[in-house]
Formats: sequence, structure tokens, C-alpha cells
Amino acid sequence: MIDTKDRILDAAERLFAENGYSATSLRRIMNDAGVNVASVHYYFHSKEVLLEAVLLRRAEAANHERLEMLARFEQEAPDGRVTVEKVLEAFLVPTLRMAADPARGGHVFLRLMGRLHAESDLLPGIILVQFRPVLLRFAEALARALPDLSPAELYFRARLAMGATAQVFRDSSYRKWAQGGAGGSFDWQPVLGRLVSYLSAGFRAPVVDLVREQETR
Repeated sequence: MIDTKDRILDAAERLFAENGYSATSLRRIMNDAGVNVASVHYYFHSKEVLLEAVLLRRAEAANHERLEMLARFEQEAPDGRVTVEKVLEAFLVPTLRMAADPARGGHVFLRLMGRLHAESDLLPGIILVQFRPVLLRFAEALARALPDLSPAELYFRARLAMGATAQVFRDSSYRKWAQGGAGGSFDWQPVLGRLVSYLSAGFRAPVVDLVREQETR
């Protein structure tokens, strides 16, 4: 039997994913979970704290898996420096595996992450506070894979990569394609292949010197 706290988390995750964070009230979550207002405030105190709990419930295990994959790839690399593709794979695979497992949130959590990237400024703050060591670890791996990029350029491209990935997660059409039709199981491998191919090309693209380009016109 699902306990009260999990019912609240499940309802919040589903409603945030469907309607967005700002458009979802605590009262709506309460009604959907079948609990009273005292229960929500007892466990979470506020809607922002509830959102953070929804994210942590899924993301902590995924981050542990990310770090393990990256460490394994580094051990397998001759000089400990993995390719951009392997860094991206280590970061994306746990999330895509989660999307294929309803017990870990499935598509609902994936869609929630996509919506939050597009609609709320809360997500970057939560990620920076709760997952800073993981982000720094992957930033270091990317810097070793792309030594010619400045930290500012690498950060810019990482932000673009996160935005593109969030758009894929938010869009339902890729899920229908990956399922091979209605009722099919989610095959995350083709999605991974497309994302890694696209994002790695962006990370490796030549650096454009806009100032020099304008001066030569």
C-alpha cells in the first residue's frame, strides 16, 4: 500500500509534468492525492520544497549511476580521458533507463524535467545546490575531452546541450517513435544514439570569433 508521503509525491510529479509548476496548486495536488492540507504541510512545508523532494526522489539514484558509468569509462580509457560521446552517454543513459521504467517515474518524470527546464527558474537552483559535485565531475570530464575550449565556451555549449535535451524530453512525439507505435515498449537506445550524435557534434563545432568576423566584413 502506498503511504501518504508517496501519494503526495506521485500526484505532484504527475500534475507538475502535465500542467507545469506554476499552474499547479497545492490544493490540486492534495485533491489528486486524496490527502488533507495538514499532510502536505507536515511532510513538505511548501510547494517549492515539494518540488525539490519530487526531483530528489528520482535523481539521486540516477546521479549515482552516472558517476559509476563515468568512472568505468575513465578506467577503460588508455589515458583516463574519455571521449565527448562517452561523457554524454554516462550522463544520459540513467535518465533514459528511468524513462523505460514506470516504477522509477517513467515518461512522467522525463516530461517533468523537460517542462521545468523550459518554464521555471527553480530547477537550475535546485540542481546547483543538490547536485553540484556531480555537475563539476562531468564538467571536468568534458574539459579533458575538449581541451581547446575555454571554460566560458564549454559552459555555453553545455547550456545549449541541456536545452536541446530538455526539449526532447518534453516532446511526446519522440516517445511514440521510440515505442514503435501505440502500446509498444520504450526503446531508449535509438533516442540515446540520436542525442549523443547531435550533442557531440555541437561540442566539437569550431569556435566562432564573432568580433573578428565582424571586423573582416
